[in-house]
Amino acid sequence: MTFAKAISPARPWIIAGALGAIVAAGWSRADEMVSPAAERMKADVSFLADDAQEGRAPGTKGIEAAADHIANEFKKAGLKPAPGADGYFQPFGLDPKVVGTPKLVAKAGDKEVSASYREDFTPLALGSGGDLSGAGIVFAGYGITAKDEAKSLDYDDYKGLDVAGKAVLVLRRSPKYKDDPKLFGGSTPNGFATFAHKASNAAKHGAKAILMVNDKAGLGDGKDVLLSFRAAGQGEASIPFLMLTRSYVGKLLEAAGAPKLDELEDKINGEVRPASRALEGMTLDLAVEVETIKTKNVVGVLEGSGPLSGETVVVGAHYDHLGKGGMGSLAFGSRDIHNGADDNASGSAMVIEMARRLAARRDPLPRRVVFMAFSGEERGLLGSAHYVEHPLIPLDKTVMMINFDMVGRLDDKESLMIYGTGTTAGLDAMVSALAKDEGFNVRLFADGRGGGDARYFAASDHFSFYRKDIPVLFLFTGIHPDYHRPSDDVERINFPGMARIADLGELLLLDIVRRPRRPEFVKPEAVRDAHADGAPAPGDEDPAAARRAAYLGAVPDYGGAADGEGVRLSAITPGSPADKAGMKKTDLLVRLGGIAVGDLEDYAAALRKRKPGDSIEVVVRREGKETTLNVTLGSRADGAKQK
Repeated sequence: MTFAKAISPARPWIIAGALGAIVAAGWSRADEMVSPAAERMKADVSFLADDAQEGRAPGTKGIEAAADHIANEFKKAGLKPAPGADGYFQPFGLDPKVVGTPKLVAKAGDKEVSASYREDFTPLALGSGGDLSGAGIVFAGYGITAKDEAKSLDYDDYKGLDVAGKAVLVLRRSPKYKDDPKLFGGSTPNGFATFAHKASNAAKHGAKAILMVNDKAGLGDGKDVLLSFRAAGQGEASIPFLMLTRSYVGKLLEAAGAPKLDELEDKINGEVRPASRALEGMTLDLAVEVETIKTKNVVGVLEGSGPLSGETVVVGAHYDHLGKGGMGSLAFGSRDIHNGADDNASGSAMVIEMARRLAARRDPLPRRVVFMAFSGEERGLLGSAHYVEHPLIPLDKTVMMINFDMVGRLDDKESLMIYGTGTTAGLDAMVSALAKDEGFNVRLFADGRGGGDARYFAASDHFSFYRKDIPVLFLFTGIHPDYHRPSDDVERINFPGMARIADLGELLLLDIVRRPRRPEFVKPEAVRDAHADGAPAPGDEDPAAARRAAYLGAVPDYGGAADGEGVRLSAITPGSPADKAGMKKTDLLVRLGGIAVGDLEDYAAALRKRKPGDSIEVVVRREGKETTLNVTLGSRADGAKQK
């Protein structure tokens, strides 16, 4: 522990506490004096995680009170509202549902091509509701704009195409997807193939609706299946997003006198060149009503000064939680308040503390810093996903995102995990040096996806920025038995530990904000496809299919490093395959289905090779002895029910 490090002109509020510290042999964490920083964060966490906030579920009075508290603290610190925001708030909707029966009718002259809801088309929750009357229809290939000189990308389905005020018809995925899914980037799927890109790109070009149809690669067993309402995610698009069957699209193209869909698709794939065109004389009438729960991100801006002031560093955390249990709770059947003191009142308090510290500095910062508290993280990173699709500050000028999620349980080993250290050159060495100098037993992960939620790596809001090719850092003190349970309460938070993490966070921020050159994004490909416990890899465009992946129900302890000798478990989901097989939360998992498990990537890879219903042997080390257990794997859908 390095109390002397805390005494700095940058941190005037902790000088008084630090001066009274007596460092002696046998000093323990229980004896640590509580600094003013710890007291401030304790007050914030205590408010956010109070029973009065009822678990901060979106759509409740409790989360509204939490949002007001964070906004007031931003204002008191001296932050300003972001341009285009509603004060300190960025409203959005989540948990959408279709109201009534959507209607879709296309017309070509006196010919009407009506569509039947759920037979010919269905709206997707990714889009909004909306009404169109007499709007033109334009075929825009795969709906992709992929331009990057550094990667020699120059493909644009919208080039020379006027789609303003019209509906765009696009194919699913990307050209040559079956043969070369990485054609437009190093990931699988490439970022341009995603639903989110198609939606945001259409809106950016002025379209009023997007109509998507399965490409040939999307025909499972030759069947043209419409996705379920929520299968493509939710809440990111500002325009209606509908999926149409190929048979119905065939009728549209025939009525418009256009080539057949197979011909257009084959032409694009054969030449890897757009074949976009307006469907001349064809118009669309559309009526879709989507109802959502209203919630909001909280955003405050600290402007920079000087030639780099147009560049932005984002500091974020989510402030929502699970309310009174239900989906996401690991306390099966409980309707008690889930206060989420660590997850993630702790991270929200950390963001407020960072705002106080940086805004109080006498010397102006060279870059803008935007502080954000996201809602909807527990529903699937929805608040941060909404922000990156509708940014209040241009994303192309956003140079780094630092995320705090579950930073309130620093243990006696001083264990701190930091993800994303490989997302820009030189970050690893800088983070390692600062963290170790501050006395942390730090584990660094090059990958930028994270690990806050035991179900999958891409489990916190930094991932929304990472998938937009923005460097990220994610600070995290680890999964614990109170995770997603009513017992995650204020009395279990290590506030002196949080104050130390705040000291480190401030140093990291100052380094990044002051860098003379913009941090350039790097995607660590070596771990791109690793993810824990059979969950969908980040960016996979069909979550419904991913939910059918193999499920074990053994929650890794992200703080329980075993130096390549296995994966320590922190919890076993009740009723899960792991629970039925007799696995225990303190087990060290060393082999799964005949594959040696040395770390989280091994664990993920071993599960990916299996499917629901497989009976396998799992070897765990318990009290120094190896025990072999027989497990019948379940499905991700079953796992969601158990949780």
